[in-house]
Amino acid sequence: MKNLPPNVYLQSYLQRAGVRFDVNVVDTVVKKGFGLSFHIFWILFGVLVYCYSSGNIAVFHDHFYTLSILVAFYQLLYIYRVIRFNRIRKKLRMDSAPITVEAYAIVLFDVKSGNSGKLVKPRSSAVLYKECGSLKPRFFTGAVKRGINHHYYKDQIARVFIDRKNAAIYSVDDDKFYQMASARINRNKRYAIGELSTKLDKVSASSQKRKSEPV
Repeated sequence: MKNLPPNVYLQSYLQRAGVRFDVNVVDTVVKKGFGLSFHIFWILFGVLVYCYSSGNIAVFHDHFYTLSILVAFYQLLYIYRVIRFNRIRKKLRMDSAPITVEAYAIVLFDVKSGNSGKLVKPRSSAVLYKECGSLKPRFFTGAVKRGINHHYYKDQIARVFIDRKNAAIYSVDDDKFYQMASARINRNKRYAIGELSTKLDKVSASSQKRKSEPV
């Protein structure tokens, strides 16, 4: 990809620069809530109920009951997943010693999940946060969104509530920053977040340009 906005980086580029992080699954699921696929299946479920009540199940031939079970199972699993991650986030945020982080960059996810390491066209992104006050800082992401339409501020501070048994499970809370900043910042104005560390600056511009080309 060429001509990326300032402080926006491909995940593959950050990995080459030594920046590693686990994607924030908890906040992603919670903020997405009941998405488009859930509502589509809910409409399909309504169609199935209507056909059953009106005696028109023949429209689906011999697949009516199988389809009904699959749709109902998907809906229940989806609801369970949303409720489960809401509870996980609530439990995580009860921790009295969260990690303080600052906004670092926007990351575009061009690395396919799994062990393949295959590069794909980025369709989603998240704000990347860096741990404050550490010589070997850890990195975390906010909720993953489609596109790169993120609203963030320079020097944005957030808190990370991490699962002490599994560091890959965590929740990022930046609400306190917005509460403190609302009195002195025009919320309709977007700011570029801080410059990247020296480690990233050492990566040559030519290397970045070459490795940012679409696969």
